[in-house]
Amino acid sequence: MNNLIIRISIVAVGTLALTIAGCANGEPAPPGRIDLADTSWVLEAYGEPGNLTSALPDHQPTIAFGEDNVSGFTGCNVYGGDYVSSRDGTIEFGMLIQTEMACPEPGVMEQEAAFMNALRLAQQYEYVDAQLQISGDGGLLVFTRG
Repeated sequence: MNNLIIRISIVAVGTLALTIAGCANGEPAPPGRIDLADTSWVLEAYGEPGNLTSALPDHQPTIAFGEDNVSGFTGCNVYGGDYVSSRDGTIEFGMLIQTEMACPEPGVMEQEAAFMNALRLAQQYEYVDAQLQISGDGGLLVFTRG
């Protein structure tokens, strides 16, 4: 009988520990929201909703989120800076800096300008159909996991 009580106690404590560990960062993210920290993404499309442009295959921009900083590749240059996001889906990027190489391939510099503008003017993020969508006055950016 004592062994049964000990086993039940161990299972109960283990279950409680797993439950607490799963809630360590507070409540689960609301539907359509994820914790961006320690994730990385590859741009699939950008532009105005309903009229998106596919990212150039050999020059796909990327974004990698840290706890409060972000870095990535624009398709031509590298960039970095800071960001703040909240559980309600708001996101704001601080000063983003980037290298300034010119890339002569058609469309690369235009894509880079649109990408960086969309990040600088971003206001919302959402996780929909396994895609990260960042939107704001600069348009919509659609990413898949990188």
